[in-house]
Amino acid sequence: MDLKFLAIRELIKEADDSVATISEKGGPLDVSDPMAQQLFNALVTAYGRRSALTHGSFNQENSEGYPFISGFESFIKGQADEDKFLHLCDQALAQLAASLQQPSARSATGGYVIFIYYSSDVFDYLLIALVRDKTGVAFDEELNPTKVIEVDLEKLHQAAKINITTYKEDSDSYLSFIGTRQQGNITHYFSNALGCTDVVPSKKSTSDLIRASEDFCQRHHLQEKQDEIVEDVVSYLSRQREDRQSAYLPDVEKIFDGHLPPEQVEKDSGTFSKFANSEDYQVSQEFQPHTSTINTYTQLKTKMDNWQLDFARRSLGHLHTNSEIEFDAQTNSLRINRLSTKVIEQLKEALDIS
Repeated sequence: MDLKFLAIRELIKEADDSVATISEKGGPLDVSDPMAQQLFNALVTAYGRRSALTHGSFNQENSEGYPFISGFESFIKGQADEDKFLHLCDQALAQLAASLQQPSARSATGGYVIFIYYSSDVFDYLLIALVRDKTGVAFDEELNPTKVIEVDLEKLHQAAKINITTYKEDSDSYLSFIGTRQQGNITHYFSNALGCTDVVPSKKSTSDLIRASEDFCQRHHLQEKQDEIVEDVVSYLSRQREDRQSAYLPDVEKIFDGHLPPEQVEKDSGTFSKFANSEDYQVSQEFQPHTSTINTYTQLKTKMDNWQLDFARRSLGHLHTNSEIEFDAQTNSLRINRLSTKVIEQLKEALDIS
């Protein structure tokens, strides 16, 4: 990872106070300073450990109401420099201070806002995080315990991370943030101030969850149970959709935990949410299931007098589509492709083919 710019500012507000002010303290840090590098690594690591991220986008439908969005777009145009970066920090702070003064944020307190612009692999990122003080204990020269005030880098109260590279590519999901779910909605002054929304197309969220489910099975030695697990996940999504309810990652995690063999419970229990919520899949903690996507994964069962078929609807296609099961509408017949070695051996044995 390559740290490009880092700045720290302070927002001052006490709980139940209606006024938030921006401290004159703080500003840019020398990114070559070892302590700046340590701070950078700690925050990026802490954010990466979160398994309750909401993935989304900017509220482009009302971008005029969120000055940070236009400020961010100006920042990423052309060559980024420290002056442009600090100007964006000022815009973000102004919006955060204004949002902290709203009645809905009355109980919120201020803290230190850390802005980080960095690159990792082929991507550029902007990370904005709010951290607060914590009281610790240290020893003086005489080994007497004394109180010290530390910054709690492990506990990110609020944060947002923007993938600048995918934003420029018009990707559906380039933004993740820590949000507080209240009465089913992501509502918090921090994400709202930056114009963050949890609007990711339901089709993408649904298909990404199923893709994550399949990959989790492959990576955690659950291949033999994969079809059953994915079917349970799809059934859950279907029920939530029928009941007009959102789908929740913790609910899906329980499905996986229920399928884990005893020897894997201690190691893999409670890990699916973080897996699906990671950068590779970006499945939000809560989303609306997509009907047509669910239907493509629904099991199709049919039978005749002497045989029956039970397969995922996504396996079925028209003739010459390279689907696993192809239907020929001209001859009203089925063709089954890509048989496994085990099935081939069973068929040869039944027909006495050497």
